[in-house]
Amino acid sequence: MGLLTFSINVTLDGCVDHQEGIADDETHAFFTRLMDEGGAMLCDEYKFLVHPRIAGHGPTLYESGLPGTRRLELISAKPLRSGAVAMHYRRAP
Repeated sequence: MGLLTFSINVTLDGCVDHQEGIADDETHAFFTRLMDEGGAMLCDEYKFLVHPRIAGHGPTLYESGLPGTRRLELISAKPLRSGAVAMHYRRAP
């Protein structure tokens, strides 16, 4: 059975507007690597690239809410030179 992964850019205040992220070579390489590792474009694990910015506007992740809290366990965290942090989570049992 394959692994389902969710990957998104997000600012510290939760803004998911792609125009607010850091678009440098390292960020592009990070997402290219994620795409190359995947066998299909589906999502059930979470990979966030958290940018060191507070947008103060724009759409946010789960803006409409969720029916319940999602507990996650941290698998890895890797800081990038830009100050963004690549974070990998799995849904906690």
